[in-house]
Amino acid sequence: MWNGFRRSERKLMKLKFTFIALLLLKIGYSQVGDSLSNENYEYEPDKIAKEAVSKIVQYTGLTPNFTVVADNNIKSALAYLKNNQRYISYNPEFIKKLNNKAKTNWAAVSVLAHEIGHHLAGHTLLKEQSPGNELIADRFSGFILHQMGATLEEALAALSAIGHETDTIRHPPKSARLQAIANGWNDAKNLKNSNAYDNQPVEGKERVKFMYKCTFIGDDNIYFVDEKDNIIWYNNQGSPIIIGKKEESKTGKYLWIYNYLDNYYGVDAKGKIWKESTYGSVYIIGQAVNIP
Repeated sequence: MWNGFRRSERKLMKLKFTFIALLLLKIGYSQVGDSLSNENYEYEPDKIAKEAVSKIVQYTGLTPNFTVVADNNIKSALAYLKNNQRYISYNPEFIKKLNNKAKTNWAAVSVLAHEIGHHLAGHTLLKEQSPGNELIADRFSGFILHQMGATLEEALAALSAIGHETDTIRHPPKSARLQAIANGWNDAKNLKNSNAYDNQPVEGKERVKFMYKCTFIGDDNIYFVDEKDNIIWYNNQGSPIIIGKKEESKTGKYLWIYNYLDNYYGVDAKGKIWKESTYGSVYIIGQAVNIP
């Protein structure tokens, strides 16, 4: 009788334990399910930020080498270097509120693209930042978002939702920043359906014949003299700029004269470029090499 009662008691306790375990398990699964389905505070911003940075870098053609970290101590997002490693920090609450306010994930992508632009432009190597650097990063943001498939409105969504009208020490006015993003977006649009080089054969073009290549001490640029006696310098976009003239020497002292903005330098038979001071001293400042 006693043994039968004990067996019944043990069976009841076992059933209770099983019920409690199943209940706890159900609660646990329910919490995880709610967490993922609602895209909660902890999960979704981290997913958006890391996924966005990876995709942005992918569209630049570079290998991703950014460490993406959450930081509740910053207001929005920040690019910085630490131990020679590139970091992108973001505030999870900011990312969540931004996407909710702008009603598009492109808003977060735009902000993170801006920070990547700072890295790629070398701004994180500088001790001091300037408003101009912010516009450069904004332009990159607009450019890369077009490449990723965003509309102009989507590229502008983040700044439109959270930007400030007033100027600050680090940030230019909102209107200037929106224009920079739009410029980047339109630049990408214009490049999309154009070739960097046309299909005409090089032989079919009128080519400029250069006679001399000139270099100067302390100047990293190269200057050319063409067959029409123009002194030409190529700017950073590869466009030729006429900056002076090759002139005939009026004395037998020099072979010809290098005239740059009415600064006259003598070039001798060996290609040495000489400068004469008002006090009569003469010294070598460069070299002109004949191009066969």
